[in-house]
Amino acid sequence: MLGNGRRLRLAALGAVVAVLALPTYAAVADPTLPPPASVTDVNRSLEQLQAEAAAIQIDVAKATVAYTNALQTAQTAEAAAKKAEAFAAGTQAKSQVERRRLGLLTAQAYQMGIPTVMGTESMLWSLAPVAENLQEIADRQTSIRQLGSTQVAQYKAATAAESTAGTATADAAAKRAAADKATQTANELGKTVREKAASAAMAMEGQLADLAGATQLSKQLQSTRNQQALASWQTYLAELTAAKVTPPAAATIKNPFNLPTGLTQYKIAGQPVPGTAAVASAGRALRVLPAETIRAVNQAFSLMGKPYGVGGTGPDKYGCLGAARAAWQPYTTLAGLATSVYGSYQKVPNSLVQPGDILLIGSRSVGLFHVGIALDNAEMIAADEAKGSVAVSSIPDSLYAALRPTLGKPAKAQVAPATTASAASFRCGNTATTVDVGTGAWTWPLAEGTYEIGTPFGQSGAMWSSGIHTGQDFPASIGTPVRAVTAGTVRVEHPAWAGNLVRIDHGNGLETLYAHLSAVDVADGSTVTAGQRIGAVGTEGNSTGPHLHFEVRLGGDAVNPMPFLATGGAGGNWGGYSNGLIPQSQLCSLPNGHSLRCDAAAAYQQLSSAYKQTFGKSLCITDSYRSYSSQVSLYGRKPSLAALPGTSNHGWGVAVDLCGGVDKFGTAQYQWMVSHAGAYGWVHPSWAKQGGNREEPWHWEFGNART
Repeated sequence: MLGNGRRLRLAALGAVVAVLALPTYAAVADPTLPPPASVTDVNRSLEQLQAEAAAIQIDVAKATVAYTNALQTAQTAEAAAKKAEAFAAGTQAKSQVERRRLGLLTAQAYQMGIPTVMGTESMLWSLAPVAENLQEIADRQTSIRQLGSTQVAQYKAATAAESTAGTATADAAAKRAAADKATQTANELGKTVREKAASAAMAMEGQLADLAGATQLSKQLQSTRNQQALASWQTYLAELTAAKVTPPAAATIKNPFNLPTGLTQYKIAGQPVPGTAAVASAGRALRVLPAETIRAVNQAFSLMGKPYGVGGTGPDKYGCLGAARAAWQPYTTLAGLATSVYGSYQKVPNSLVQPGDILLIGSRSVGLFHVGIALDNAEMIAADEAKGSVAVSSIPDSLYAALRPTLGKPAKAQVAPATTASAASFRCGNTATTVDVGTGAWTWPLAEGTYEIGTPFGQSGAMWSSGIHTGQDFPASIGTPVRAVTAGTVRVEHPAWAGNLVRIDHGNGLETLYAHLSAVDVADGSTVTAGQRIGAVGTEGNSTGPHLHFEVRLGGDAVNPMPFLATGGAGGNWGGYSNGLIPQSQLCSLPNGHSLRCDAAAAYQQLSSAYKQTFGKSLCITDSYRSYSSQVSLYGRKPSLAALPGTSNHGWGVAVDLCGGVDKFGTAQYQWMVSHAGAYGWVHPSWAKQGGNREEPWHWEFGNART
């Protein structure tokens, strides 16, 4: 779940950027700027710590999976044992009834002088001499036959009932033994999980000091990156000045086939770029952007360091669209929704993106959720929720479309994908901390016993283009079947790094990727179900040996897959921190010693104020941010109820447990929250609602603000 602006590691960025003057056409690069800092450098320190945490949590996650499965087996076995015991008790009772009936018949036969040895008709006839006449003999013979036949039948019924009871009793005993053994196994695995989780807590709590240092480094590197991007832009403007180029009006170079005298086509890969031109300078073609575009980029740079704020339009805070709108005014005013912006300006191919273009980030399954202003070097300026400010960042893989305002309205209709409620979870460069995965039940991509745990998510290294490992590796033999973890729609790709890749879109911004496959067993565009075979393990592409590279992506961002596999739940992160390992300096305080992520805290205070106007007192809160060690403690006490340590929304600082009436379904306080909390970004998750799989009226999460 996501929310609004954060008081993050970039808090000092505003002071750094504030001294940077708005660039002019004659500006030159500052030779005192520090050396370039790559995106990898910005992420590596924090990501390496994240990788270490992930590696520790893998062991906990695997143990939790075993425990969860064992617990389910124990519960199933217990139910079977109780059913068998109930059936056995019933058959025993029936056997007793049949035995009593047989006893009564035996007693009656004894009173009539009929032998109790049954089944031999000749013995019945031996009673004939006791009769005084033939008629009495005949009558007695008839009675003997009838009683003997009844006695024989009852004997068989009693014997059968006793046999059934014995079989049922033995079956019940066997099932009880199996249930007791399964319970013992589950208890032992539960103890193992608690021990591993406690050990992990100790190990990862030791990271907090390192995280503080990594945070400071990240601040410095982000500041350097912002300045580097500005210096690059200033260099370009200086080149235009040196070439005696006055940036033309957009209308004059809109058509690359009808340019003013002295300007030629600006081409990329031999293709003319509309809305731009070129001049010969120092033996090369110097790109010429229109004056309106240069002004927009200048204005975008002037916003660097301004704080992020949901729906902010300036001058103090800027939201997803706010920075882009401010950059392009007064030339044009962007619509209030990204979907409307998409339909208002001409789209250009992603390969032809130029500075000033409006970049819309999103996907067909979720919609559009982030907006940036393009720069060179595959970068953009955007109001970035993850960074807490307007900052320079890489253009993400989830770039949906690039628009060029100077080209005017689109030549043909451009219809944006419908925006879903989950789009807010990926707003403005952030990564969702949770995602709805339906039932929450996931099948592991490889069957138990066929794989090992390999390179973890987040490990740094030069062999990965991003500088970090974006998935979880599972070494396995070539040909080992690979399965879809849950239902979705298939896209088959063949990128160089993966060789053969199956990408499955599960909706709500959730995707899973399966790379290096030796075979693909599903068709592009097909739908698959959980557990369905989709291919086989291989070593295609950039691979050091046979293994499955498995990824989970939320809103286009790779996140740690292991918590998903262990729980079917989420595994995002913010600010480079692990769940439950967020320094207090990066959180904001609430009353009574509680704290939340700063955007969530601000929204909570607003919600509490509105609540007080109705009920005369502030919201009552019992739990908020929950550290990893406290998650371990809770898990140790309630392993079947508490979230796996490292996956709780409390550990992201975006969940609260409330009291004072909100903690009971149907109260006026609870109903008020249902009606009003959403307006402040707080929601009651479906699983916690009445009738959900775990009813918790007190649990509320931040992340679906109405903006």
